Amino acid sequence: MDAELKEILKDFPAGPLSDYRKNASFNWKDMCLLMQGKDALILKHKIWSTLEKDPAFAHHATKPTLKETRLLTLQRAQKLAAYNFMPAKNLLGKPEMLDTVVMAIGQHDWSAIVKLQLLYNFVISALYGMGTERHFQEIQRLMRREIGACFCLTEIGHGTNTKAMRTTATFDIKTQEFVFHTPDFQAAKCWAGNLGETATHAVVFATLFTSGENHGLHAFFIQIRDINTLENLPGVSIGDMGEKLGLNGVDNGVMLFDQFRVPRTALLNRTGDVSESGVYVSPFKDKKKRLGASLGTLSAGRVGIASMATANLIKAVTVGIRYSAVRRQFGPEDSNVELPVLEYQLQQWRLFPYLGAAYVLMQFTRSFRSDFINMQRAMMSKEDPDRLASVGAEIHAISSCAKPLSSWLAQQGVQECREACGGHGYLAVSGLGQVREDNDANCTYEGDNNVLLQQSANWLLNLWSLVQRRQSIASYTPLGSAIYLDSAESILKSKCKLDAPHHWLEPQALLDAYQFAVCHLLRSTANRMQQLMDQKMDAFTAKNQAQAYYYRPLSIAYGETLFLMRMMRILNDPNISEQLRAVLKSLTALFGATNLMKHLSALTQGGYFQSNTSAALQTAIEQLCEKLKPDAVALVDAVAPSDFALNSALGHSDGQVYRHLEKHMASSMKSRPDWWQQVVAQQPLKNTSHL
Repeated sequence: MDAELKEILKDFPAGPLSDYRKNASFNWKDMCLLMQGKDALILKHKIWSTLEKDPAFAHHATKPTLKETRLLTLQRAQKLAAYNFMPAKNLLGKPEMLDTVVMAIGQHDWSAIVKLQLLYNFVISALYGMGTERHFQEIQRLMRREIGACFCLTEIGHGTNTKAMRTTATFDIKTQEFVFHTPDFQAAKCWAGNLGETATHAVVFATLFTSGENHGLHAFFIQIRDINTLENLPGVSIGDMGEKLGLNGVDNGVMLFDQFRVPRTALLNRTGDVSESGVYVSPFKDKKKRLGASLGTLSAGRVGIASMATANLIKAVTVGIRYSAVRRQFGPEDSNVELPVLEYQLQQWRLFPYLGAAYVLMQFTRSFRSDFINMQRAMMSKEDPDRLASVGAEIHAISSCAKPLSSWLAQQGVQECREACGGHGYLAVSGLGQVREDNDANCTYEGDNNVLLQQSANWLLNLWSLVQRRQSIASYTPLGSAIYLDSAESILKSKCKLDAPHHWLEPQALLDAYQFAVCHLLRSTANRMQQLMDQKMDAFTAKNQAQAYYYRPLSIAYGETLFLMRMMRILNDPNISEQLRAVLKSLTALFGATNLMKHLSALTQGGYFQSNTSAALQTAIEQLCEKLKPDAVALVDAVAPSDFALNSALGHSDGQVYRHLEKHMASSMKSRPDWWQQVVAQQPLKNTSHL
């Protein structure tokens, strides 16, 4: 290990966590390098050490007001822009490092990095994807930070159903302008980050009309505020949506138009344009494909959310496991020594599957980000369009289940860690409350989770129609996420003969079971849809009747199968040490076995599991928890953020939980409240007979 890494990966001081660290079966520094990589570790260290020295990023003892939070977030976003931790020239060679920057800053303050990304980078990406050469000047202004923007798609009355959105942009041939109008409050644009108080410009989706003809939803880049005064432009009404459950540093806004005029060139015209003579032209004959091409450029958001959720889960399990290794309660009757609560099977059963999930998601998000970057490069080099279309469709299917599964895993994991830390976990200084509140948004934005899952199922059903015709699907799943469907016939005939717990300690056995579950659920879903259609139901109604017990579990099983498939890449890598492979194998098996329990009905109904298989699976989970106990602290050490970024009295790397709690509470021990007179001035009750 070179000198630079030695400076970053320092040994932990002796303390309450030392015994667990000494008993680990592997070197946590080696695991750290394997899971994160040298470049990412160096960059994270640079970011966290820089922010820790900057007073603007200091942690506050008391919660600031909404107004103070907004100002602080803006100041932090401006500082981050100035720091420019990953310059554009460096990103060209290592685009995956942008994820590292976002995750490192986000683990300290999600509002600041979200605000910065939305003000500039997200909109720049949208202009590149949906605009043309005439919008290059606007991209340059964003890059120079001369203007800041927001992204306005959702309306008060509609979010998921984009076809029903009602903001209009009508072309006026006389003035060569589009006239924006909001017919009523339900058609107001809303939830756009930075719209409430900050943005001067906006990407706005509106239904385009020329000469009375509706051309569907299109994107425009327009100015909405005066650049020098931040006053709303005439014809634009903008308000703030107010305090939210989390991410309150981001000013989400609401906006209405009243016959507001913008230049013809404001239309982002890569997928459709209006000529000076008022003629609408588009390379797409199908409106659905045109809108899909526009919105498809934004799928990077779902890839990013999976990484954000993973970063949140890592913070939570770090706090939960370190605290559980320090907190002592009860012990054997013949002993005066209390045991750390991490020694109890139930605590392990509650926490360790989420530790496994954190590692599995780290590997998945890293590999999927690589897939996405490769697709973008292929698009720029204009590779085979048919293969690109297949890659794009598969990435859409993967992101449509990865975003829900990762955000839900983080949501559930954070809550479990909060409860596993008992009463102290409810304190703000545990750090878990802020993580929970900020992560919650991941379950909703960039697509409602339950709706997104249906997109994955639709893609799988299209593949199934090919399988039924005995056609190979290899060219339709170039990333290999569903390649096993080519063997669906033999998979569905197979029976599980693994009836002993030790069989389920092997990730491959779990992957085999998962692939059967996907094939069975896919066949069942297709059969159910055909059954409903045979009853003279239209496709819309039939799908509605198959959502809960068919589409949803199918997509979940497909996503979890893919997580395991990507984790197998590490387990099968001949270059990693046997010590690391062994513990990663146990983590993967625990993640797979725990989640496979959700699919017992599919595995049993499909004839794959025997009557005693589930009992063997349960015993395997217990054995895996016990096996991982000595390694749990070292496993979180290998992926945990710095103590500064973690900001938790319960999860600090020194393990001095009670010292940190005492320090937090000491300031209140010598003071009385400002309103103490209100207490002592209270008149005593004269008649207490009713009490």
